Amino acid sequence: MQNYYRVLGVPPAATSQEIEQAYVRQRARLKRLAAADRAMKARLAEVETGYEILGNPRRRVAYDLLLTQEPAAPVSERQRYDERMGRLARVGRRLNAALLACCLLLGLDWGLPLRHFAHETVRSRFPVSVSVSLSDPQLAYRVHTEHTEFRLPSAISYRVRAGQRIEVWQTPLLGVVSQVRAADSPDGPAPFRPYAGTIYGTFLLLPVLLAAVAAVGVWPGRSAETYVNTAVVSGLLAIITITIMVRF
Repeated sequence: MQNYYRVLGVPPAATSQEIEQAYVRQRARLKRLAAADRAMKARLAEVETGYEILGNPRRRVAYDLLLTQEPAAPVSERQRYDERMGRLARVGRRLNAALLACCLLLGLDWGLPLRHFAHETVRSRFPVSVSVSLSDPQLAYRVHTEHTEFRLPSAISYRVRAGQRIEVWQTPLLGVVSQVRAADSPDGPAPFRPYAGTIYGTFLLLPVLLAAVAAVGVWPGRSAETYVNTAVVSGLLAIITITIMVRF
């Protein structure tokens, strides 16, 4: 007897909602493939039959009773693959949801009005890191004021000196310093971006792309492969985004 729990990729203890969600995912994936592949058409028919039985509480009780009387059937490679992908898809969807929430937080932090500190005094300025490139060694400088803390690339570190009065613009939620202005800077009073502030400027497209990929990875009705693939891509984009926020 066909094991429709395996066909739908759900455990025997699955709730009616989990069965319906699995059916929607399987049907959406197989319906696209059934037009060109007879095997996928036959598998779609199995999925439809499985949902007709498991989606009906009375028929499911009778089916479970019959299933317990059947000898255990060997699990095929395809069934193992579907079960493995189902587990990975659940993990991938949770990861995409977490990353999407982080992107929404970044978007809210970027969209809200900046906190403006008009009369900050530079209390300290000291080197904190060295570039990993031996051919072009560079220092990053950490700057402390009364209310903020940020890092400057060595290329523009001369624009901020200890004891100097500066203006600082900081995001309201995450406290990222997005712009700094020094009126008596040798290069003039134009604002400039420190490290981490570039995520809201030069690299703004990166979190937008991450949010788009993560949103696809949480949208209901997608195939298990889609959830897994989008989780891999969004995870890599998240690593790049965090690296830029920390290093640049």
